[in-house]
Amino acid sequence: MRMTFSILALAAVAGTASADVTLDAHLISSVPADKASAGIAVVDPAAKFSNVTTFGGSAFVNGGTAGGITRLVADDISMTAAIPAVTKITFSMASLNTVAVSARPRLRFYANDGPAGSPGTVITGFSFNPITINPNTVNLFFFNPAAFALPQNFWAGMTFDNVGATATAAQMDFFGQGIYNPVDVGSSADVAFRTTAAGSFLSNLPPGANFNFGGVPVANFGWEFVPAPTSLALLGMGGLVIGRRRR
Repeated sequence: MRMTFSILALAAVAGTASADVTLDAHLISSVPADKASAGIAVVDPAAKFSNVTTFGGSAFVNGGTAGGITRLVADDISMTAAIPAVTKITFSMASLNTVAVSARPRLRFYANDGPAGSPGTVITGFSFNPITINPNTVNLFFFNPAAFALPQNFWAGMTFDNVGATATAAQMDFFGQGIYNPVDVGSSADVAFRTTAAGSFLSNLPPGANFNFGGVPVANFGWEFVPAPTSLALLGMGGLVIGRRRR
């Protein structure tokens, strides 16, 4: 009897995603920006961080638009565990404009290694095709990126531009994120970060400062991060070793 082993080589799906690829986002829900709403979304049972079920009835706009792009605003995220292969992300997009306006959200993720616990090393970023948002609403969207890794603690940020859209600078100033609390899975401190200038910020150490609202409301924005199914995550480790008996 002879035991032989064959190695099935598979392309890894985990690792760093292509930076700033353009994707489509899919609407989950839309609520008035000034009306608290519970149960507008459900927690994905596989999520390692989720804060999308309880909208607090307020939003924070990025402001500071220059050259068609806003400042960046980010939230500190502490997941229950690191994710080697993220394949679903939910985010919020708010517009406090009085008419429907289109803009392009741009997501940025950073390690929590900047000065005084601020965003540090850039991990990756994603941009989206322009999205038209109804006046004075907060909207939840999800998308499925090519699998990439996130550490347990990091910063999730967003900026907006009018590439492919017709929003004026004044209208761009009124795009931002909805405020959600309490966090359902994982945790987030009562702190957010905003850059001191407008820009894309797909780079290390974006210039800015941490802030909060004195606890009223708690400075937590709507995010959810879901890993790949276990079988897919295993493939991302580089391959499978398969045993086979031969007589």
